[in-house]
Amino acid sequence: MKTLIPISNDINALPSLADISAQHLSGQQGSNRERNQRCQINASNDYEAICCWLNEYRERPATFRTYQKESERFLLWAIAEKQKPLSSLDRDDIEAYIQFLDDPKPYERWCSKSGGRGIRRGDPEWRPFTGKLSRSAKITAMSSIDSLLNYLVDARYLAFNPLSLIRKRNLRSKQIHASAFKLQERMLTIDEWHALLDTLDNLPQRSSQELNEKARLQFLIKNLFFLGLRINELVTHNWNAFCKIDDHWWFYVLGKGDKLGRIPVNDELLRAMIIYRAHLKKPPYPGQDETSPIITALANEEAITPRHINKLLKKLALITANRFAHQPDKVNKLKKFSAHWLRHLSASMQDRAGIQFKHIRANHRHENDETTRRYVHAIDTERHHDMQKLSLRVLNK
Repeated sequence: MKTLIPISNDINALPSLADISAQHLSGQQGSNRERNQRCQINASNDYEAICCWLNEYRERPATFRTYQKESERFLLWAIAEKQKPLSSLDRDDIEAYIQFLDDPKPYERWCSKSGGRGIRRGDPEWRPFTGKLSRSAKITAMSSIDSLLNYLVDARYLAFNPLSLIRKRNLRSKQIHASAFKLQERMLTIDEWHALLDTLDNLPQRSSQELNEKARLQFLIKNLFFLGLRINELVTHNWNAFCKIDDHWWFYVLGKGDKLGRIPVNDELLRAMIIYRAHLKKPPYPGQDETSPIITALANEEAITPRHINKLLKKLALITANRFAHQPDKVNKLKKFSAHWLRHLSASMQDRAGIQFKHIRANHRHENDETTRRYVHAIDTERHHDMQKLSLRVLNK
């Protein structure tokens, strides 16, 4: 595992490993340590306990990186700002950290200059923040810390999770409402979507390289759209995720929170799969022993990375933007396009196609109805139409 804590001799820098290993800050005698029951993880201090937690996510790189970043920030803050080990933090400390995320001061200690790109841990210039966190980033931070603290309580390393005393529901509710507005900024309109598809269909195929790139991109987009997958779900699943049960094709996916789901395979996607597999010189249908990645790099059989996928989609969106040269709002919107937009679009278009709400929720594996409702607009259109019946003056009929 990568080093969790940076090492620096700068006077304004963050604590070093030596600081953290000091007995009064290590957590060996933390006031919130569980004393009465045997700890279930091999950890004598807070740093080792965090490493045990992170190790549970070693097979999920994206989650690991997020959890590593957030736990690192939290541990550093506890020691540098509160002069406490993580295992001594209480409810008021958690509240103070939530407020700190809105304004991480002093900036010279906590925030890197010019975004901090290219500065590695261990460099005196490295800092864990670039500035205050957005609302969504703040939610991610606190959700990560909640996961860490719950794990340590379950492992009998901590006696109690102090974050559980914070009214997290209010914070989460505000995030849901704020993201509902932001969602509209990341939802393609019909003309934008059709323009993107037209651009895709008209991509050149003058060489075998261009032909292979186009075929791969077409199948990639159809998978993201028809299955409503998250980008990491697409890159981590193999051909045997497609499975035929009782004459129906399904896509079995291990999704967020390690929850297993299955998504009906649309007939149009099934035809696209047959065409793409023929392009790859594979049999029409995958077998259950076919463990190669669905979307691979052109140079080898290695799975394509999420970053590469977004790069390909961004390039396509920028070409599409040329079709709206006289509509700067659409151009600016398309410049922000990413793979996750196709998951949003999939849910919205399923609603437009008349697919039942309960099926849209199941297809996207949402935990609650509220998440699905952000994408479903049919009832809103009907409600808006009805509202036009209202008039300032009552007209007698």
